[in-house]
Amino acid sequence: MMAAMDQSPFSLLSLEEELSCSICLCPFDCPVTIPCGHNFCQDCLLASWKDSYSCPQCRTHFPTKPELKKNTVLSTLVETFNLRTTKSEADLGTAEDSQAESQDVIRCDTCMEAEAAQTCLTCMASFCEEHLRPHRENPRFRVHQLSEPVGDLSERICPDHHKLMELFCSQHCRPICSLCLQLVHKGCSFMSPEEQRNLKESDLREKLGLLNGKIEKTETLMFQMNNTQSKLKDAATQRKTALAAVYQQIRDMLVQEEQNAQHEVDSELDIGQTKLQDHMKRLTVNTEKMTKARESINNLLSQSQTMAFLQASFNLPKAVKFDPHMPQVNLDSKKVTASQACSAALKQHLAEILKQPVEARLLTLKPEQKAETVSGPATKSTGSQPEDITKPPKQRRAPRSRSVGRPPIQPLLMPFNVPINSFMGTHTGWHWNPPYMAGQQTKQDRRPPHNAPGGYKPNMKGNQ
Repeated sequence: MMAAMDQSPFSLLSLEEELSCSICLCPFDCPVTIPCGHNFCQDCLLASWKDSYSCPQCRTHFPTKPELKKNTVLSTLVETFNLRTTKSEADLGTAEDSQAESQDVIRCDTCMEAEAAQTCLTCMASFCEEHLRPHRENPRFRVHQLSEPVGDLSERICPDHHKLMELFCSQHCRPICSLCLQLVHKGCSFMSPEEQRNLKESDLREKLGLLNGKIEKTETLMFQMNNTQSKLKDAATQRKTALAAVYQQIRDMLVQEEQNAQHEVDSELDIGQTKLQDHMKRLTVNTEKMTKARESINNLLSQSQTMAFLQASFNLPKAVKFDPHMPQVNLDSKKVTASQACSAALKQHLAEILKQPVEARLLTLKPEQKAETVSGPATKSTGSQPEDITKPPKQRRAPRSRSVGRPPIQPLLMPFNVPINSFMGTHTGWHWNPPYMAGQQTKQDRRPPHNAPGGYKPNMKGNQ
């Protein structure tokens, strides 16, 4: 059937409209026929049927969904039409290519059929190998200038003098003929078009080399910048990892210190609860003893016989001598108080540091770097001996009394020490000395040694 269609006298290309779906306006794809006789693509028809079933072309309504069957004859026609269309487009493309190739080919001006081998600029005509023989064999044509085949020779004819433009004016940058050189371009520098082409080619090659060098340098720089960007990202990742590790160590140390402080509170709580439980046990035992004594007195008072009552003896228990009282129990021990005071001071110190800019925090934590920054590099010495740049700070003298025989005047507020680090333990890289603790000594630290004359001697009998 396909062969019969290929050999049919009429063309299927004229039936494009009849072989197209009225919904998608394209050639049928799996055509189906509905009861009203119209044909549609199966997918297009099913997509149009949503709530009701009707023909998209004649609007015939169907009460139920019709049974769809493929139209094989129409499908064969569509396949043949698609093949013919594809073949026609291919033939058209081949014809256009051959026409373009024929336009590019330069023919012989004598026979108008063979391809031209060379063009004579003197005769202003192109010749094939056969018709070029006179120029090669006859001595009269040896002076003619032959070149590669030229398509449009009219471009080389001077529009003013109708002669071949065989020269090039360097000053005006245009091709000229011999009469132009004698009349219009008299005194201008000139050369042959081939020489001008060589100069222009060398100039373009020089510019091309410059562009290649710039492009190569730019690409190398971009490659280096990409590598630098990758290294920068890696360095930022490493910095962030190091910062996260340091801050994690700080958090771990704070958590450990918090656990230690809470442990001290728990220890004091256990001690206080143990003391209260022991006291309650003693009170319970005393209560039991006094209850038994009360029962004995009541039994004795209920004795009816006088002689037995008088002969009975009763002694109060020793528990009567114990005066019930509330024991003093609290959590204000030295360690707990120091832990609470240290945590508050540490919080305040960190708050003061974090309020400052990042650049000024290091000078607050390490004041010695500020001194180094202020001192700067070593100054030049005029003598042979080097000068001592860092001088010790002057010691402030204690205030003296101007009255004879009076003791020195003591300041109104005396500094005192708080055992802040007693519960914090030792951690590598964690040293914090509050500003108010620097340079202070306790009373015990100011005592002279034991072996010194008049030194402090502890009292062995009582508390030191």
